[in-house]
Amino acid sequence: MHKILTDFNEFDKEIKQLGLKLNVEDLTFLDYNFLQIHENFTIINIRDYTQDPNNIIILANDWTIAYSKNHAILDKLKQFNSIIKKKYGESTAITFLLLDSVLSNYKLEFEDIRKRLVQLEQTLEIDKIEEEARVLRKLIDRLEDFGDILIKLGERKLEEFNNKLIDYDYSILAAESKYWLERCRSNMYRIASLRTKCDIKSNSDLNARITKLTVIMTFLTIVSIVIAIPATIGAIFGIPALSNAYFEGHNAFLITTIIIFTLVSVILGFIYWKSLKLRV
Repeated sequence: MHKILTDFNEFDKEIKQLGLKLNVEDLTFLDYNFLQIHENFTIINIRDYTQDPNNIIILANDWTIAYSKNHAILDKLKQFNSIIKKKYGESTAITFLLLDSVLSNYKLEFEDIRKRLVQLEQTLEIDKIEEEARVLRKLIDRLEDFGDILIKLGERKLEEFNNKLIDYDYSILAAESKYWLERCRSNMYRIASLRTKCDIKSNSDLNARITKLTVIMTFLTIVSIVIAIPATIGAIFGIPALSNAYFEGHNAFLITTIIIFTLVSVILGFIYWKSLKLRV
């Protein structure tokens, strides 16, 4: 008996009818890929990025039951007619097609991540970059687990999965799995590069703000000096004892002196400002 079910309730019902002490609903909460070999059956659980991410296949000597929302698996199964007729050919073909469909889904997820990274190269938003880093890290973990499942299927020599029947396709699948894993890992360096660019941009923005603040503080300092010099002179001349004793009747001289000192302080302040070569 070999079945590929797209309805989870039917899948659960079939498992119970077979008398397996297995709660398949618990498998749907495990957010990682794994292969478990039990005494009478083998479980392969693989998560993808569809709305219903669960892909579960249970293999036994005389039956195979798979659950997946990927309806294309049933159509592709016809391509393996020559293999299906052989012993364990159907269980091997179903397992392979399930693995192949999940890897195809991982390719699409990687392409989506890569497109978003291209956009982030323009915006350099650090929060979104860190979010993409987490998504990519999760995809890498899934691809690593996926590759581990392929190794176990090849080395454990399960009767239910005879990779010799699909030797060429199986080798291509394993090679593609390694290829996409390396592509994902290489893009982690891209994320590191984006982080560096964000730091450079952040430092540049900070330096620009510091420069603006320096300009403002320098301007205020010069203004305070310009105001302070004539104010100090005026305050001295305005002391009643000094004013009455020495400057009474010389109002024009006092005003001229204050104006001269004011102009001198303005000119010296302007020369100092130009020497700093500050730009806002």
